[in-house]
Amino acid sequence: MNATAEANRRRPRSLALGLVDAIGERIRSGHLGVGDKLPTEADLMSGFGVSRTVVREALSKLQAAGLVSTRHG
Repeated sequence: MNATAEANRRRPRSLALGLVDAIGERIRSGHLGVGDKLPTEADLMSGFGVSRTVVREALSKLQAAGLVSTRHG
């Protein structure tokens, strides 16, 4: 195995991608349905032990993937 492959294998996944996976799984499993509200940023931060930046990055990725939509207000 070359050094790059070894480094990639040991590199931890980003926190945002971990959160994307967790929320995506809740959507796919039916725990979160169409039209359901996601937990608040504060709830996601405390529930997953991550920063607001990580939560916002994850939500942005979920929105880009078409799994969630955002509304202001």
